[in-house]
Amino acid sequence: MTRRILIVILALNLICTLAACGTTGQQDTGTLDVSENSSYESVEGTQIKMITENTEVIITLNDSRAAADLVVMLPLELTLIERNSFAKGMTLPEHLSSVEATTREYEIGDFGYWNAGPDLAIFYDDIYEQTIVEVIPLGHAETGAETMANEAGTVRLELLGAEEEQTENE
Repeated sequence: MTRRILIVILALNLICTLAACGTTGQQDTGTLDVSENSSYESVEGTQIKMITENTEVIITLNDSRAAADLVVMLPLELTLIERNSFAKGMTLPEHLSSVEATTREYEIGDFGYWNAGPDLAIFYDDIYEQTIVEVIPLGHAETGAETMANEAGTVRLELLGAEEEQTENE
């Protein structure tokens, strides 16, 4: 029941945010060109870092088209948005694939995508039974998601090891 309430609250929060920004009705603008029948390179097991001023969370991605789309966009600097005391949201500059199965279920550490935003979310508390919007699962943080509760400002998303690779190439 807690997750369901959480999903509902997250959806309402996102809808209100979109309405306030005047972006309602424009959700397909900037959508990446990924059809249901096109192939994509799996990123299952790929790890990304979510870095704020005070914390770093490692997220392992799943085998979804949306996760593969996200990897192509990295690195990203995004603004954190509080989502009803259970998740931090981040609005992407472009939509990811939305041909994936969705869910309203979540656990602490789950990392997901809401196409209408287009928003990412990391769940740091399980005070709700489920979210109010359906989310495409992208991956999971085994540890550290709880540390996002007190974070604000900007967050950087980057591939794990990207800094080392960049240093080697210089």
